[in-house]
Amino acid sequence: MAYVAKPYIAGTPQAEVLGQTVQAFSENLESAIIAPLLPQHNLDHIVPDAWYPHQSWMNVLRDIDIQLGSHASSAFVAFGKQVVSTALMPQSLKSVPDVLYALHDIHHMNLRHIPAEEGYRVEKDDAGAYLVYHNTPNPDDVIFGFLWGLVARYKRPSEAFSVRMLHKNPRPEICRSVFEVKWGPKGTSLR
Repeated sequence: MAYVAKPYIAGTPQAEVLGQTVQAFSENLESAIIAPLLPQHNLDHIVPDAWYPHQSWMNVLRDIDIQLGSHASSAFVAFGKQVVSTALMPQSLKSVPDVLYALHDIHHMNLRHIPAEEGYRVEKDDAGAYLVYHNTPNPDDVIFGFLWGLVARYKRPSEAFSVRMLHKNPRPEICRSVFEVKWGPKGTSLR
């Protein structure tokens, strides 16, 4: 059976996340919310290029989700967008397809000691949309923000885009959720 990530559960007990990811979130969220949570999970002194237990980070995100309830969604989307500017990424990326097909590698550059199947698969459908199969323990709203930020960064200035999560996961045996990404000239329908 294939590995399918569970929300807020690190892929292995040894999984680690790069400090700059944690730092991006803690700098993006109101300090009154995150400041008390970081020391509770031994993440109070973050060094950007150091590695930290991924489960500790998942525990922080879970606690934020519980604490903020329905308001966690906007905080997670904003964090996903912010991570685009701090995540390690290959220098060769020049376009939206480049970055989408590199998602799995990007995930593995920013985490270590995780299952090989943890990350992303990408397929282009017959209508020209890209389907991103998300298989990480991160909240879906974080992934939405991350995809939105990546497409905004790599699209051409003359292009518009859309990112949406599919309501029904067509491949639950390989992933937690699926996102549809489209882009094209401004003024064209992206539905």
